[in-house]
Amino acid sequence: MSTKVRHFLKLRLGTAVLALVLAASVLSGCGGGGTSSSATLTYAVGTDAQTLDPQFVTDIPSAVAVMQIHETLVARDENMNFIPGLATEWSVAEDGCTWTFKLRQGVKFHDGADFNAEAVKYNFDRILDPATGSPRRSVASMIKEVKVVGPYEVQIITNDPYGPMLAQISSYNLAIISPKSGAELGKGYAQKPAGTGPFKLKSWTPGQSLVLERFDGYWGDKPKVKEIEFKVVPEDGTRTMLLKTGGADVVAGVPAFELENLKKDPNVNLIMKPGFRTIYVGMNCSKEPFDDPRVRQAVNYAIDREAIVNYVLRGAATVGVGPESPAIPGAAKNLVPYTYNPEKAKQLLKEAGYPNGFKTVFHTPSGRYPMDQQVAEAVVGQLKEVGIDAELQILDWGAYQAMLDKAEESRLFLLGKGSPSGDPDMTLTLSFGTNEKMNSAKYSNPEVDELIKQQRVCVDPVERQQILQTIQEKIHADAPWAVLYYEQILIGTRSNVKGLQVLPNEIVLFKGVSVEK
Repeated sequence: MSTKVRHFLKLRLGTAVLALVLAASVLSGCGGGGTSSSATLTYAVGTDAQTLDPQFVTDIPSAVAVMQIHETLVARDENMNFIPGLATEWSVAEDGCTWTFKLRQGVKFHDGADFNAEAVKYNFDRILDPATGSPRRSVASMIKEVKVVGPYEVQIITNDPYGPMLAQISSYNLAIISPKSGAELGKGYAQKPAGTGPFKLKSWTPGQSLVLERFDGYWGDKPKVKEIEFKVVPEDGTRTMLLKTGGADVVAGVPAFELENLKKDPNVNLIMKPGFRTIYVGMNCSKEPFDDPRVRQAVNYAIDREAIVNYVLRGAATVGVGPESPAIPGAAKNLVPYTYNPEKAKQLLKEAGYPNGFKTVFHTPSGRYPMDQQVAEAVVGQLKEVGIDAELQILDWGAYQAMLDKAEESRLFLLGKGSPSGDPDMTLTLSFGTNEKMNSAKYSNPEVDELIKQQRVCVDPVERQQILQTIQEKIHADAPWAVLYYEQILIGTRSNVKGLQVLPNEIVLFKGVSVEK
């Protein structure tokens, strides 16, 4: 590596990230390792699930575990096409508001209860009940009523015609839980779930290991592996070593600096595909100094996204512009990017009354997203160049999520926004709707709120796209986020692991997985 490139990296990315890049450049691949038994598959993850109750899931580690245990009425294939799940067929009336779902018969929950129309009604009533306290209640807020038509037929009636209905119904927050366990356990369902999925919970030691076992009463094709262990391994390098040596069969969040070495390893397969996730720096818009849009725009101009993507992530991402990944239908087109311009950032800070910059706190998780801590370190270094002195605070995922709920603190934070449904409605509503629990930036714009309502009831796809474009343009101008990049899904498997399904919304399905001896 030339002296010129080293100097560039140190300026743009910071000393800590430079050291990591230099170390990675001399790493050699590690071959060999034994193969895993087909009895238990080990899945190494950076962070543990926070809940196993679908209606309370707000993160992908929890969602992946939940979707082995539970199922939705409508499912998705690897291309996000709609396919039958617990519903075998569906139709919508001419009024656009009455949806009829015919349900699969002969399905059992893990607690022995029967799946039927009453179970479906229970689930929708539960998430819509304010007393439940679901942070994803708005996912089902378009629903006016759920009617039981027969033992295996339900009607879901919406307040208005609702275009993204099937996308929402297929999201993990609307996965079906057992009414029996739900009623008996209440909040405790999060630790003792009972779905209809191919795997059921065997044990859970939070922060260490979550073990699922095959559900022999599953209605569909039985899983080929007996157990799946979700092994919590926060360190990127340790997860990678487990993959190389056979200590793990599947690894989530392969670090970018290991990609070239892993590609050369005959015992490893890499799954690399565009995903729906946007990684961004959020700002608390309700507190000084981030209540001033000029400060938020200054943060945007201070960040060199190309340097982060090219040197920290080794090109395994796409430079971000708007809040929605271009892989999502409905993402805005032709937004003017906030290009790296430290002088403009300084000028905006001066206009906002901060000619000498200011001090703040920058929170980041570690191990939740590929290279998240290193990305945060790079951003901190770039902000310092324009006078923003950000103290980096690294938190484990549980503590990090608790921090996001606190509105009183002025701060920056690194976070990712995926798209469970593959439609912008869910994420625009949750991330930018005033008073939404998931609106971690505490952003509020009445015009955006009204436009979000309009796109929900618009059934003309061209007109709806225009509304979605306007929403994203307004958010982009208000700059509650500094969008960094669109993440690429990076999952490593041992070469003898076959049949793993990875969806663009980052859901990993193990139902069809086999481990060859």
